[in-house]
Amino acid sequence: MTSRSFGLVVVLAGVLGASVAIAADDPIKERRQLMKGNGDAVKGIVAMLKGEKPYDGVEVQKSMKDINKSLATFVTLFPKGSETGGETAAKPEIWDSKAEFESIAKDLEAATAKAAAAAPGGLDAFKVAFGDVGKTCKACHEKFRVEKK
Repeated sequence: MTSRSFGLVVVLAGVLGASVAIAADDPIKERRQLMKGNGDAVKGIVAMLKGEKPYDGVEVQKSMKDINKSLATFVTLFPKGSETGGETAAKPEIWDSKAEFESIAKDLEAATAKAAAAAPGGLDAFKVAFGDVGKTCKACHEKFRVEKK
């Protein structure tokens, strides 16, 4: 590696490190963006379930896998000090019942993995598996998210 390319690597590492630090400095914003992405993924699926859009098992499987992958990051976005501000919809119960919150996230991880596996099997197979995803999302939102007005 030349000194010039080494310098470029150092600069890129600094830029990437700064990006991570900026995101880590605003966990409320990051968790809101993550959940917006998950909500957008579900909107497409719901349109298929309602018959408003043709069922696409590949698209559905990708959406479920994307949501599944996001959960490991999601649970880390509730550090002490991020209980208020930034238009958070998080209830204090997240910090008071952290183990339960993380357990529901694990349940959702399992449900989305099951739904992703069922997606290529067709709409009927997917509907059954997706029911568990919906129930788990609802359980978390009822306990840990402030109701939208």
